[in-house]
Amino acid sequence: MPAGSQAHDDFPITWNDPSEEGLTWDWDDMHMPHALTPLSADYVTTLGAGFRYRYQRLGVPIDVLCRVWNGYAFFALKTDWPAEEQEAALAALPDVRRAHIPRALRFWTEQALPEQRALRAWFRALRVDDLSPDALADAWDEAWQRADRAWKVHFYAITGPYQALDDLAEFYEGVVAEAPPGEALALCRGGIDELQAVDTGIDELITLAEGVPGLPDILTSARVTDLGEVRSMPGSGPFIDALSAFLDEHGHLGGSFDDLASPTWMDAPHMLLADIGRRMRNPGLSADERRDRLRAEGDRLVASVRTTLADRPDESERFERLLEAAIEIGPLTEIHNYWIDRLVQSCLRGLALDVGRRLVTADVLDASDDVLYLTRAEIGESLRTPRDLRAIVVDRRSIHARQAARKPPRQVGKVPDEAGDGDRFDGNRYEHGDDGTLRGTGASAGRARGVARVILGPGDFDRVGAGDIVVAPSSNPSWLPLFTVAGGLITDTGGVLSHAAVVAREFGLPAVVGLGDATTRIAEGSTVEIDGATGIVRVT
Repeated sequence: MPAGSQAHDDFPITWNDPSEEGLTWDWDDMHMPHALTPLSADYVTTLGAGFRYRYQRLGVPIDVLCRVWNGYAFFALKTDWPAEEQEAALAALPDVRRAHIPRALRFWTEQALPEQRALRAWFRALRVDDLSPDALADAWDEAWQRADRAWKVHFYAITGPYQALDDLAEFYEGVVAEAPPGEALALCRGGIDELQAVDTGIDELITLAEGVPGLPDILTSARVTDLGEVRSMPGSGPFIDALSAFLDEHGHLGGSFDDLASPTWMDAPHMLLADIGRRMRNPGLSADERRDRLRAEGDRLVASVRTTLADRPDESERFERLLEAAIEIGPLTEIHNYWIDRLVQSCLRGLALDVGRRLVTADVLDASDDVLYLTRAEIGESLRTPRDLRAIVVDRRSIHARQAARKPPRQVGKVPDEAGDGDRFDGNRYEHGDDGTLRGTGASAGRARGVARVILGPGDFDRVGAGDIVVAPSSNPSWLPLFTVAGGLITDTGGVLSHAAVVAREFGLPAVVGLGDATTRIAEGSTVEIDGATGIVRVT
């Protein structure tokens, strides 16, 4: 075996630095569960650099390294503490993060959010067809610099919010006997305004669609592939105007994972039309009704804790402080995903496809999405000095197809003898029961029984009907319209603070997360029962 290489079944690794083999590398199957194209791999590396900025800002000697092997993203934690100090230093990290809780809201409102609005405006102002090749190459480089800055803002912005929710959960589980893992976090749901606005906006679009003769039949039959057919329908003007306004505000959603190959509502509006039609086929509570119900349930939980602590003034005071912080900044754990994760991916993907069209015109590529199989550097070089890259793209498409068929190891490098305890974001992995039951983390309370639908991305969404149990690698706010139709959610990855768990709680969807192998173990069409409190899943 060559020096610096490591053998894993059909998963060869070459180390950039021999010392990296001594680190524990985890496959990020939550955010990037599928094989990445070369351009997406460059994007994930940019994302990884944001981790480094966060720890620099916290004044902590930690680096997070990112490597993409065989199309799959792996991350490793590297520290500069002496070995004898490392355990104590890592144990002290919550206090470091806690110190940033009072700064979180001000940082978000005065710096992070304005920067993201400016980023969106900059991308929208680009006129790719009007720029010279050199000017477009310069804009391409600047776009990546802006994405790099956004991910740096991202990882610092979430420091306080996640710690605030973690502290509330820790306290709650200490005073409420046998509290289910996700119950504490139901105290403050219903406050993610951006996601509630998306939900309300879809309701409004449905109301307008119902007023256009023939449109409900088209939408519910999932026949729409573009907006042209809808625009041509008499009386569709108000619906089209509202849809355009909705896409202008929320069109950066739709991307299922942190992967530039994943389409968004903005560049594939038929996905949103399908979401509207799905909800029309499966009507349920309105956005306002759902939000009011969940807030009332949260208020009842809060009242119960206050009753428990009525004769314990010190703990009662602490609970109120923790709850106040969680309500104030806890929603940023998903608001940041809306404004950074989803927006940056959408903007950079849109620009890449526009650049791809320019490269088709320059006889560099055959199709605009061929650009995904080039690297960031190759694209800039090809804009300045065009050369035929068709053969390279054909070869890389073939490589990517082979990589997509692989199953990466969960960890490489220094693999621990035993799995350590996960945090509330990544969660733990549990042994499944001898009686055939499966176990994950109960993330959103409620019981549900329905048909399992194994959903690996938006292309599978149309198979989900009312009451079905979605079985997925992970999810994020882009899956919101699906969650208002499904009966329950099961994911391979995550803990009670993962995006899947938070969005499920926000919309009252029973959910069990972190089963590890749900998408391969649970068969499509099987009947599934889930308990979102205990984390128990039964397949029949």
